[in-house]
Amino acid sequence: MFMAAALVIGAGVALYWQQVSHILERDVKTHVAAAGEEAASDFNRLIQTDQKVLESIAITVEDTYPWANRTRLTEFLKRQTQHNYFKLLGVITEDGKVFLSAPAQLDPAFVADVKASTLEEGHYLSVRQADPVDGEDVLVQSVALMKDDKPVGALFALQMPERYRPLLALSAMGNRGYSMVVQRSGVPVLGYYKTSFSNVFGLLSHATFDDKDMTLDKLRTAVQEGKHLLVGYKGSSEHRFLHFIPLKINDWYLISALPTTYVAQQAQHLTWLSILLVGSVFFIFFGLIFYILHMRAYSNRQLFTTAFVDQLTGVDNFNRMCEQFPEKLAGLNGQAALVVFDINKFKVINDLHGYERGNQVLQRVARVLRENITPQECFCRSTADNFILLLKYTDRKSFLARIKALATQLRRDCTVEDSCLMIDVAFGVYEVKENIPFYIMLDRAHLALENAKKMSFDKCQFYDEADRKRIVAEKQIENTMEAALDHGDFTVYLQPKCDFTTGQMRGAEALVRWNRLSEGIVRPDDFIPIFEKNGFILRLDMFILESVARLLAAWKVKGLTAVPVAVNFSRLHLNDSRYIPQMLRLVDKYNVPHEMIEVELTESVIFNNLTRAQDVINSLHRQGFSVAMDDFGSGYSSLNVLKSLQFDSIKLDKEFLAGFEGNPHADKVIEGAVAMIKSLGIQVVAEGVETREQADFLRQTGCDLAQGYFFSRPLPADQFEALLKTSAPPQA
Repeated sequence: MFMAAALVIGAGVALYWQQVSHILERDVKTHVAAAGEEAASDFNRLIQTDQKVLESIAITVEDTYPWANRTRLTEFLKRQTQHNYFKLLGVITEDGKVFLSAPAQLDPAFVADVKASTLEEGHYLSVRQADPVDGEDVLVQSVALMKDDKPVGALFALQMPERYRPLLALSAMGNRGYSMVVQRSGVPVLGYYKTSFSNVFGLLSHATFDDKDMTLDKLRTAVQEGKHLLVGYKGSSEHRFLHFIPLKINDWYLISALPTTYVAQQAQHLTWLSILLVGSVFFIFFGLIFYILHMRAYSNRQLFTTAFVDQLTGVDNFNRMCEQFPEKLAGLNGQAALVVFDINKFKVINDLHGYERGNQVLQRVARVLRENITPQECFCRSTADNFILLLKYTDRKSFLARIKALATQLRRDCTVEDSCLMIDVAFGVYEVKENIPFYIMLDRAHLALENAKKMSFDKCQFYDEADRKRIVAEKQIENTMEAALDHGDFTVYLQPKCDFTTGQMRGAEALVRWNRLSEGIVRPDDFIPIFEKNGFILRLDMFILESVARLLAAWKVKGLTAVPVAVNFSRLHLNDSRYIPQMLRLVDKYNVPHEMIEVELTESVIFNNLTRAQDVINSLHRQGFSVAMDDFGSGYSSLNVLKSLQFDSIKLDKEFLAGFEGNPHADKVIEGAVAMIKSLGIQVVAEGVETREQADFLRQTGCDLAQGYFFSRPLPADQFEALLKTSAPPQA
């Protein structure tokens, strides 16, 4: 039953559709002709309007001849470009000079063609031109510039074809029809859609015309003669109507086209109105489908938001950044920089103003970034106050200016109301120069950020390959330090301390050397700071102490007269409650008298934690160890503090002694310092004594002991032992 009803309805619809199609086809021809005439009139009018605008601009340009002020002319052209629909305005002088409204590189052939055509005809118009800047099709329009009835140049304008394409749409035909502009030879000039053929007559070479008397040759001849024509034809795919209308410009023709499928669609529309009941059923069905698809799309959006959107700020999160990074980087053609920045001491903002205020700051930072990022670039909030940006990069100077402007806006716009809050941001920048994975670029940008945070002002630092090599070297040291200590690669050297008066050895300082089989001796300056940072210095110091205790015990067994040996200890030991118990355990393990071990603490360690240093020094004295302050004079020395801290000896830093020759002020300072220290009953040791002049001067000031290359360089244990046999003072 349903099938029979469907067949009856289908037959009725087909018959109705056929009758309506005949009526519509007759009316459509009339409408195509009217719509084509209207499009041709609008096109002519718009071209002429642009011509008049260009002529009015030319009058002002002619008044400023001979255009000696290039900047003024360029600014005028720039304003006119903004006020009108031009893509680019330019002036070509008679001698070939070019003034443009925006920076661009024009092909000399293009300039010569426009100038020659304009000066010859008085004006110029062409659409089949490639923009000399970006290669896109543009409409080139120009007028001659005259002075005293003589041509002095040409004013030309480039316009996007999109300005004229809306005029070529047959909106009255439901936008199914369109128009195009062609030359009389049939070559396309401009179309509502981008044409895919080279000649309209070639497109019609296999067409069958509705009028049996019409042929392609007759059509071509009629167009060459400038006649109006309305023809119907059947092509390879569908039936069309074509309306040929001559234009007033360049012998161009406007062709309006409408497929007869439009007629069928109109008939179908009327048919569906006749069977509204059936349509209602389908409407309900498709409504359900739409609802299902809508809910699915909503779920997808929710999943996308959860996966790729930062919930606090509403901007992209790190996952989204990772996903779109390759595409964005490719879009910037390799001219890009990866930037990482965060807010310095952001935790303080949360602590002082609360997390709500801190969240407001992050939201405003995101807003500022959104305002400053172009569609070709991207950014995301990574974690907490950390943001990642992929920006266009041309040169370092302009990029730094942009970063500085961004930092200024962040400080200005991200201050929370009713709070005295000024944020401080630091930027780490990696210039994309090689094809490496995103996470490696990010690591390098973070490395630059760490360096930027160490700066006082203009906290923007670019990645330096030397930093990476340094970190790699530090990591190699950290990776091998444990094994090196276990395998005995660290060796203790001893540098004698000699009496200034007799030259006799009175003591020594233990120094460490690291012999890496692959690289040889590693300088202490290359590994001691690393060990200070990672805490390995605690083990190394105790290794040195045990090595010294072992040597002192061995010398006693050999019957040698030993001298006290000084051992340096890191600042980290001061806060370690196990420090002195460990010392006692190692020294007593070898039955070494405590007075044979001198503990050296650097000046900076002591003054950074004065109270703790005083407690440690007193404890060491109670255990019988002597204590020396190392590197005196390298920092903020205070003799008043020395009076309260009971040191047994003070070691003058070699930098403190540098440059005293020929400097009476330096002489007086050193002499005064030595006299003050000795007045406190403290022994004075001079480090870095390398010349006889230094030795003589320090002897005269009253220094007790000398340590330096003038007396002896650091020696391996066996060489020091040989020296000990001949230079040590006799036992009491």
